[in-house]
Amino acid sequence: MESITRSLNAIWVVAKQEFELFTVSPIVYFVSAVWLFFAGLFFAVSLVGFNTGFGEPSMNGVLNSMIFLMVFLAPAFTMRSLSDEIRSGTYELLITSPIREWEVVVGKWVGVMGVFLFFVFIPMLIYPAILLWRGNPDEALMISGFISLFLTSGTMFAIGLLASSFTQYQIVAYLISLVVGVFMLVADGVSSIVNSEFVVEVMRDVSLRDHYIALVNRSLVDPVDLAYFIGVIVIALFLASQVLTTRRISA
Repeated sequence: MESITRSLNAIWVVAKQEFELFTVSPIVYFVSAVWLFFAGLFFAVSLVGFNTGFGEPSMNGVLNSMIFLMVFLAPAFTMRSLSDEIRSGTYELLITSPIREWEVVVGKWVGVMGVFLFFVFIPMLIYPAILLWRGNPDEALMISGFISLFLTSGTMFAIGLLASSFTQYQIVAYLISLVVGVFMLVADGVSSIVNSEFVVEVMRDVSLRDHYIALVNRSLVDPVDLAYFIGVIVIALFLASQVLTTRRISA
């Protein structure tokens, strides 16, 4: 119990520091502004469609578009998280303190998720509030859609942290994370041009698009989709901590 409490305290310290660093960085305000601009644009377009008789009030189109956009914006949040520590030399201070590598990685991820919730996720709740006020949308469908947005974002942040652990250069970390995210996004499309049934099944299993669309378009949250997102997050954070451990050993 004492060990768990110590780890939770360490994660909280790292997460709090990460959140505070983001609040004084212009990148978070720029990325958030871009995100909320497009979210508002897609929502306005969807309202035009509803008002002209095309479909029922829903957040499906907005969430599908924003989750796709997250693949490109999430790396901007995480590209400096570990690479900047490595470049500036503050990573050496971290590894000599009584904080383990996995605690640093998890703390960074929790901090980024906190920034995402505060600057992006919560402001977006105004849109379902408007739909509930002016219409009669499927509430369960909206909830599963926002769960999909939350899980997809957490997945991309975990992948971004893994990419950030590989290099001291932020732009390289961004590109690595972006390439992996795009691959996961189009994996199911790539499977359509491959003749191997095994490869097709693997590509569909790793496809980010299949899992987030399943959540956005269904009122029921499938445990398989939850397991996919949680599994990718855990694996990416574990690998990032292993990369940091290797850096410490070789230092």
